[in-house]
Amino acid sequence: MALAIVAGACTSSPDSSTASSTGVDPGSCPVDALDGAEGTVEVVMWETLTGEPLRMMQELVERYNASQDTVRVRMENQGTAYAEMQRKFVTAVGTGDLPALIPLEDTQTQFMADSGIVVPAQACAEADNYDLDQFLPLVRNFYSVDGALQPAASNLSTTVQYYNRDHFEAAGLDPDSPPENLAELRSAAEAIQAAGITDRPFVMLIQPWFLEQWLTGAGVEMVNNNNGRDGLATESRFDNETTREIYQWLADLAADGLLNAIPGTEGQVDHYFAMALEQSSITLETSTAISTINAVLEGTLDPAEVGLDVGELPAIDIDVDVAPYPGVRDAGKVQPGGGAFYLPRDNAPEVIAGAWDFIKWFNEATTQADWMQGATYMAWNAATYDNPDVVAWEANTRPGRWLSVAVEEIENTNPDFPGPLIGPYTEVRDAIRLSLDAMLLGSTPPEEAVAQADQAISAALERYADENF
Repeated sequence: MALAIVAGACTSSPDSSTASSTGVDPGSCPVDALDGAEGTVEVVMWETLTGEPLRMMQELVERYNASQDTVRVRMENQGTAYAEMQRKFVTAVGTGDLPALIPLEDTQTQFMADSGIVVPAQACAEADNYDLDQFLPLVRNFYSVDGALQPAASNLSTTVQYYNRDHFEAAGLDPDSPPENLAELRSAAEAIQAAGITDRPFVMLIQPWFLEQWLTGAGVEMVNNNNGRDGLATESRFDNETTREIYQWLADLAADGLLNAIPGTEGQVDHYFAMALEQSSITLETSTAISTINAVLEGTLDPAEVGLDVGELPAIDIDVDVAPYPGVRDAGKVQPGGGAFYLPRDNAPEVIAGAWDFIKWFNEATTQADWMQGATYMAWNAATYDNPDVVAWEANTRPGRWLSVAVEEIENTNPDFPGPLIGPYTEVRDAIRLSLDAMLLGSTPPEEAVAQADQAISAALERYADENF
């Protein structure tokens, strides 16, 4: 991947002699190129959306296209997962056939900044006198490298807890007081299992980003240099007391039959089925799933939208609720997640300008309000949360009430410790996933699993630093 990116970037890196105080070149973003464009400029946007987010983005694109006749945005589906998007992006870099807008996973910030293949949003903002202070400080910091914002927009999400209120009540637990930390989550699972309600009350998709949320929420570094924020991450900090505590907690849950560990393969939905069929009572997932889960509960979801080749889904009558993410010690301690929109620089100036024009429209508080309500991605434009329609939606609808939990988590997260910034993030997550698989699906002891992940993370960081990515 690195070789493909380097080859594509070698002929198009910005002139550092014109760099601003943030290290970017405002001249690398041709924001005025639409002025001389002939005819309608086509902006191709790749996407991997499914369910309600896909439906909402299609509506927004149609609305933008109808609002003016200079730019036409055209969506192209590239699968159903960020990993698929990334693989196709690498192929496109090698051929030079890049879209005008590409949403990549939140893990790609450092790599995209180092690659030189995209125009940093900071450059466009400085060239266009565009106010970046309208965006949430936490999210700006999360997606910035050396003070320069890299992506131009964010599909903002985080993690929350989904739980079955009826199961809590039947087990003698207060459904209005869900678990706030790991110890309470275990206690709740024990009570539900002891009451004979579900055999394995806690179902968990084995994904590395749950570990990241726990570590960031506890204020613990995954890598050196202030989690990569004060300089390129070159050493692992994964093998620490908190990580070992989390691994031991998971291993104990599995050994005691309280945990249903679901392999974290692409497109995996077995944890949803475990909750829907009332085989489990608690799970952890992204806040973005709220719109789709709500559609499932209401019986309005088209199964094809989430890749299921089945007939019509009936409404599911279970009393599911959403609560803050249970932390190592305290609830609601998270980091941002989701994806972010990048502007590949290997496009005609008018195409880059057209993509920037669409992104500015997408970032407006009124557009973000519709995106938030329709897709249950959170807005990163702070003014959105004062919109009367959003306020009423959060207070009076089930998806609104659920998403307000995630919004409060983001609002209470320390903007100076937003989460790790890692160059070889894919390799790091692969190392963590393999260690969790070895422990939960195999027989590797927790401390050994942590040590193995730590060694693999260190090796990936060293390779990245030695090879300049």
